[in-house]
Amino acid sequence: MKFMQLLRAFGAMAAVLSSAAPVLAYADKLDDVLKRGYLIVGTTSATPPFGWKDEKGELRGFDVDLSRLIAKALFGDPNKIKFELVSNDTRWPALQNDQVDMLAHSATITPSRLVRVGFTPRYFDTGITVVIKSDSKIKTLADLNNPAVTIATLTVPEQIDLVKRMAPKATVSSFGSVDQQSLALRSGRVQALFVDLPIGMWYAATNPDLKVVPEVYGGYQNYGLAYKLGELRWKQFLDGFVTDLTTGYSYIEYSAIYKKYFKMDPPPQRSYKIPGAL
Repeated sequence: MKFMQLLRAFGAMAAVLSSAAPVLAYADKLDDVLKRGYLIVGTTSATPPFGWKDEKGELRGFDVDLSRLIAKALFGDPNKIKFELVSNDTRWPALQNDQVDMLAHSATITPSRLVRVGFTPRYFDTGITVVIKSDSKIKTLADLNNPAVTIATLTVPEQIDLVKRMAPKATVSSFGSVDQQSLALRSGRVQALFVDLPIGMWYAATNPDLKVVPEVYGGYQNYGLAYKLGELRWKQFLDGFVTDLTTGYSYIEYSAIYKKYFKMDPPPQRSYKIPGAL
């Protein structure tokens, strides 16, 4: 008798759980984005050429155009997108709190960040160097290791750590944006600006009083689009999109925006050559 009662009890519990399952099921991020009808991207307006506002106040940049390609892939319309401007410090909470669907924020992939967020395969190769005044006596990265030198970094722990390893005798001064770093350099508050190579090249190209030290510290690094951990189908979409963009069918679109902002060809789609080709 007791055995039959237990069976009936288990059966009742199974029925309750089964009926509740559809209610508890979570519509993943990809479904959420598609149902909403537009993409929300966290980016910056203070890091040219990846994101900045032009003289008309319009948001421009490589990351902006790249994000519009994602909106086009999702909805067939590059304008079905909303940009949220987030700082280096607020970008990770914005992603984890679902304020944004993804980050296109010239974000370097590092082991410590991979614990908190997911990253796509790399969409941009980069490295770190320094920008100095054109009349500076600094010629090499080794010249920075001097107590008389103050180096401007972002308020990013990984970047501060790299500077301390590169030039332990120098003073480090941190800023919230690359624009603030640039102002500090041009005003004489610091003697060098520690920055990602393509960003440094853009500042040197658009400011005749600045130049880039022709060295890269610590080898090359990778930028990735960031997404919230645990969102498998969203990860699969973004990973597939970036892989196709940089190596496959959509490479022609990637090449177009790369040339637009960097005036050069992007890395090739493949490292091998077609058999018989010159």
